[in-house]
Amino acid sequence: MITRRQSLTLAGAAALVPGPLPLREAAAQCGVLYGAAVSVRALARDPAYAACVARECAIVVPDLAAKFAATEPEDGQFQFAELDAFMAFAGAHRMRVRLHNLVWGVYNPAWLDSALRAARGDAVLRQHIETVVGRYRGRVLAWDVVNEPSDPRWNEADGLVALPWKRALGAGYFDEAFALAHGADPNAVLFVNDDLLEYADAASAAKRDGYLRLIEKARRRGAPLGGFGLEAHLRPERPFAPGPYRRFLSELAGMGLVLHVTELDVCDRTMPPGIGPRDAEIAACAKAFLDVVLDESAVRAVLTWGITTRYSWLATTPDMRRPDGLPPRGLPLDTALQQTGMRRALLDAFAAAPSR
Repeated sequence: MITRRQSLTLAGAAALVPGPLPLREAAAQCGVLYGAAVSVRALARDPAYAACVARECAIVVPDLAAKFAATEPEDGQFQFAELDAFMAFAGAHRMRVRLHNLVWGVYNPAWLDSALRAARGDAVLRQHIETVVGRYRGRVLAWDVVNEPSDPRWNEADGLVALPWKRALGAGYFDEAFALAHGADPNAVLFVNDDLLEYADAASAAKRDGYLRLIEKARRRGAPLGGFGLEAHLRPERPFAPGPYRRFLSELAGMGLVLHVTELDVCDRTMPPGIGPRDAEIAACAKAFLDVVLDESAVRAVLTWGITTRYSWLATTPDMRRPDGLPPRGLPLDTALQQTGMRRALLDAFAAAPSR
């Protein structure tokens, strides 16, 4: 629980650490917002971390505080202390805000499954979206409305995975979620967000094609879907597909969608242990991806999934962390809050990107 005193501390954490050009300023030179996912609890207890976020970011997203289990842990009982503290911090530093997410098959409260089985899905979805989105109406640039709804390995004929919401409400849950979010905040850009779209393999190709069909049909039905979130948890051992991926971005842009890179990081678990070689490989991977992405003028924001590996899933998730136990380096700052090869790659990519 974030106390009022901690909330005020977050809002006032304005001291900037010395260092090179902030990423927010480098990105602004090509017309892009740079930002990161942040841990609200780390903001409250780690002033150096809070100062780095304040220095580097023009847009922020909470890593957990806006998810269903965090905002409605008990049926009909909402908790907003952490999300309110996050919004206060962003407001104090004049940052734009993305919120993530409203509908997903993961990170749901324990009570949700029984509510969906009891045929209460429509009422629960409406109450949750209207309450959460409505609370921050007019203060949020973008919402990830539906997260990771499609995967060709498990899709049904309609292109949607059989998540709990789909099992309860059918494929119509997708359009309904966007309509409810739009009604609660007509000015927020509403996104679908997903991963594993950038690789040169059959699975990524099928996923790209599936999303183009899914979005085209949803927009034809009138769903107020305005953006696509490109997660980009990069795995250098999987070959990147620059040409097909660039065409995918162009086709999304051609549908009128705003594009955000939403969860960029680089997994270094297969890389050599030395910091120099690792940083060089991470930088090359990130720069190759960003050069393709930033060539598309519809890309208006780049967010890394964290600003520092001090607080990162790269260090804790079994299939992401290094087998030798060394700290990961696939974010802009390392565990000591020092610049990494990833940060230098971001600076270079923003400097080379065309203006939009």
